Amino acid sequence: MNNLNLLAQIIGFGGTALTIIAYQQNKRKKILGCTVISAALFAIHYIILGAYTGAIMNILAGTRSLVFMNNTKKWAKSKVWVAVFMVIYTVACIATWDKWYSVLPLIAMLLTTVSNWFQSEKKIRFLTFPSSPCWLVYNILNASYAGIITEIFVMSSLIIAIIRFDLKKYSVIQRNRFLLILDCFYV
Repeated sequence: MNNLNLLAQIIGFGGTALTIIAYQQNKRKKILGCTVISAALFAIHYIILGAYTGAIMNILAGTRSLVFMNNTKKWAKSKVWVAVFMVIYTVACIATWDKWYSVLPLIAMLLTTVSNWFQSEKKIRFLTFPSSPCWLVYNILNASYAGIITEIFVMSSLIIAIIRFDLKKYSVIQRNRFLLILDCFYV
């Protein structure tokens, strides 16, 4: 590993820390605030690695989080923002297309765009979870060790947060059904 790659991984691990912290927050604004900084660090990380689809997706993710964080204000309330970001993500993916797996960050970002629009922290967590496997494969194929670790922690963090915040109101039987479904992802 050369010095530039080492620098990329260190910067990426800063993004990792903020991503893990984000999903343990119990307020939507705090979740999105952490993701803004994390996205900036990961954009730099991917630029250094030469993974430009991942870089542009993170730049757009930071911008998206800033808009959605303010969606109680008149300028940011419109649902049009969801469509605008989905179109911008698609165009950015096409513009930075490298290999077949360039579509994986696009799928992930479309899912998180919809999830981040919701006011419900529960919906944010449940809709964000499927994006992690997409990023995990992309990170493996781009040798983003920080990204790989991030997605493992994100999936774990989301599961913990879902159990802590979202399933505590459910019966033991309902929780066990959810955990059984999660087991299917790890088989």
